[in-house]
Amino acid sequence: MPRSLVWTMELDDKLEHLIDFQGATIRCAAKQLGVSRSFAQRRAKLLSVQSRRRNCSEAREAAGDEPLRAGHPITWSAICKDTLPFRYQAA
Repeated sequence: MPRSLVWTMELDDKLEHLIDFQGATIRCAAKQLGVSRSFAQRRAKLLSVQSRRRNCSEAREAAGDEPLRAGHPITWSAICKDTLPFRYQAA
């Protein structure tokens, strides 16, 4: 049986500080606080913490959190990134 968790306002403040001011990811902040990533993500959403996406383009960040349709230019560019075949050029 999982241990019961007593969540306090101090832990909310620490989560907010880790994400907003230290630039930690949700996963890293959850690990430091000893909670699951999904719990930390739900708490951050409740607190309106702006997490920083390290592997996210500015265009995707501006598009918001909603899923993008199939074939959207942002998703298509992510699929094709670094997958073009290597072209050998004779010397």
